[in-house]
Amino acid sequence: MLRLVVLVAALALPALAFPQQSDITFIVAGKTSNHRQQLDGAVETLNYHFFAEIFRQSDGIVSPASISPPLTTSPIDFLDSGYALEMHGGRYRSELELEANYPDGDYIFHFTAPSIGSVNQTVVMRNHRISGSGLPAAPQISLSQAGQSVAPNRINPALDLVVTWSEFSEGRRDPLGIMGDLLFVIMANCVGERIAHSGRPFENTPYLTYADESFVIDADIMQPGSAYQMSVEHAILNTSLEHAVPAFATFATTTFLDLKTTGSAIGDAACPNILEHFDAGQTVLP
Repeated sequence: MLRLVVLVAALALPALAFPQQSDITFIVAGKTSNHRQQLDGAVETLNYHFFAEIFRQSDGIVSPASISPPLTTSPIDFLDSGYALEMHGGRYRSELELEANYPDGDYIFHFTAPSIGSVNQTVVMRNHRISGSGLPAAPQISLSQAGQSVAPNRINPALDLVVTWSEFSEGRRDPLGIMGDLLFVIMANCVGERIAHSGRPFENTPYLTYADESFVIDADIMQPGSAYQMSVEHAILNTSLEHAVPAFATFATTTFLDLKTTGSAIGDAACPNILEHFDAGQTVLP
């Protein structure tokens, strides 16, 4: 019942709270660590990264758009990835290296949208945790089918796949009431096409928060004898609101896991190996 109440409230929020503009769902600037989970459950660190994104509403227009991080002398343009405008910083071996290149401070978004005009919006990145790192612990992914634990390389494509994860203990409600800490589950096929997504906020569809404990991937999107890739992300949010645009400063951690279904593919449907990553977070640094 608690999850239902939270979900209903979340879905109602955009229409009630943000009626003044019709181009942007939210903007985000984030520091993240990326990890890979092995077949035996061990989780290894891949890289640390900075990113920024502008998510448009279904008919939204945002152009031009750029961002000014604290250490830059001129704004950096966003690139259109299709589902969002994106800016990506480098990938680093340690959190200290990430902080040296993208420190806490004011990250200023510059953008133009018909329903808002040309504005500057500041996202303040600040680690509020006294433990040192602002990043949550890397989630460990667990899989089950028909109530039984299943290995990542032994997925039955005829059964729904239930994805769970280690507790998001850092997750909290938002004291401002804009958006609590979020959780994302994504599954892609062997060529990097996203075929399942747990949802994003402010899009009038279900999504996951820190209070959720599982996500179900329908069997009908999986094929026998095929490779898939999955990610689970835990995201701590510091929220703000300007120009009727919700903004997140996020400290996030993502774990990636490769999957393989049992059985034999028919005809040309076979794709037993990952050919292209769906997310550059899977980059292994040399």
